[in-house]
Amino acid sequence: MTLVRLLTCFVLACTMARADAPPTRASVIDAAFQSAQRAGVTAASRALAQSAARIASGTPELAALLRDRQDGAERLAALTRDLARIAGTAGAASETEQARLARAIDARRADQRDLDAQIAAAFPEFRELTDPAPLSVAGVQAVLDADEALLFTLTDTDFTYVWAISKTAADWHRADGGTETRGAQVRQLRAGFSAGDDARAGIALKPKAVRPTVAAFPRDVARTLYRDLFAPLEHVFADAAHVLSVVDGPLASLPLGVLPVEPPSGRDDDPQALRDTAWMLRRHALTTLPNVSALKVLRFARARAPDPMRARDPFVGFGDPRLGYRLAMADAVPVSADAPVVTRGVYENVTQVADLTPLPNTARELRRLATVTGAGEDALFLGDEATETNVKSADLSRTRIVAFATHGLLADGLPGLDEPALVFTPPAVPDATDDALLMASEAAALKLSADLVILSACDTAGSDGTPGAEGLSGLARAFLYAGARAILVSHWPVDDYAASVLTTGMLTRMAGDDPRTRAEALQAASLALIDDTSNPRLAHPRLWAPFVVVGEGGRDIR
Repeated sequence: MTLVRLLTCFVLACTMARADAPPTRASVIDAAFQSAQRAGVTAASRALAQSAARIASGTPELAALLRDRQDGAERLAALTRDLARIAGTAGAASETEQARLARAIDARRADQRDLDAQIAAAFPEFRELTDPAPLSVAGVQAVLDADEALLFTLTDTDFTYVWAISKTAADWHRADGGTETRGAQVRQLRAGFSAGDDARAGIALKPKAVRPTVAAFPRDVARTLYRDLFAPLEHVFADAAHVLSVVDGPLASLPLGVLPVEPPSGRDDDPQALRDTAWMLRRHALTTLPNVSALKVLRFARARAPDPMRARDPFVGFGDPRLGYRLAMADAVPVSADAPVVTRGVYENVTQVADLTPLPNTARELRRLATVTGAGEDALFLGDEATETNVKSADLSRTRIVAFATHGLLADGLPGLDEPALVFTPPAVPDATDDALLMASEAAALKLSADLVILSACDTAGSDGTPGAEGLSGLARAFLYAGARAILVSHWPVDDYAASVLTTGMLTRMAGDDPRTRAEALQAASLALIDDTSNPRLAHPRLWAPFVVVGEGGRDIR
């Protein structure tokens, strides 16, 4: 029996449980919740667990040992894949290569056993942190803060199962409609987020019209998603200031903040109607987790993370690569209502890195981020200095916040590109070290110990490009693997101006005398953009909703 079929049996049992027997119903809910989690182990969740374990280890020496083990496991997996690929092929050369790979695998396994023994002696919690069992409802409640709640979904072919857990309550339900239904709804919503859907970046003035309009956003579809999936559980999570979500299937490519918690009114292309919509983001600060167990791992790590003010560099920023025709402007200003679209992704039919469109707001964005964090000009790598070589050679292991503001490419974003990448200033002579593209596999090789990595670029929450790959398996997974406690990533092509406002607004709110958490800071920055009436297009979710916090979005406990 498959997991989903088994879960269906749990659902039926729960439905049949008598309402006057809450212990029975609660135990069935808990059993189903734990069973469902076994379907949610992803590359991103494994990477986050490894990163959090390094943070929680307590010493740089042990953290380095954990990274050696993590990298060794990756190399062992690669060797095993290579052996499987050539196994059974005929010829002396193949047999020789198979024997070499077998010896290399044996040696790597021996090295891993030695590392495991050293780690077990110094850090007995490691095994549970990096290979955690599914959490029970009580286990989730034990690590949630008082103002937090968790939403968890599992999508079947026919149904969507949803759990909500707060510090003091838990419930679940089954909604009609599975993968195909949810996929159609999410595709309809995401169609409005394409940067190329309107020649005026989402704004158009009808002839002789008094009231401006923006590209219509199908709020009825978004409201239906919320009504069917989450509204039945509002009695559990509605009062939570911070909602953590673990969503699967098509829902993984949609920020929950764009779902209205109340029926919308007015026209879908009316900026004021969009501002007045009761978006989920208005009610909750939101954080994305790759799986439920990540919550326990992160909460263990945050209490043992190094003091952010203890001999650590506050910030480093890479961006504003020298591409195409350089705009003659000393400092970027907000774009006007009739300005053309400039996004941090592939622009139209791009065929080579050097032809990508310059991003006029990225230098200003990174300078403001440096100012907010108290970093100097030496923390910025802009223009000719924004190179892949400088990223790879920089010592980022002591940096609290690392930011990239540039183009983001999905796999196949350029001819021959088979994995996601960030774009940098092209070198005079490209080589294996610097071809202007920091690919996901190269990003994973960085050595980080960051409280936050900002990927202010397009589609950085996307998959690694392989058929059927889960969300967050590309650049997001790479930077979690490299050592980030939290990352800020985007779900679609981001607007150049809006991205700079959101990231600088977020960091500004994270600093100061009354600092907000990562999730709260992003929420406040996004709401400020929605409510900004200086430009009608800012009311559209395409502008204010692309980014999500993945990882630790809550408060830090030292």
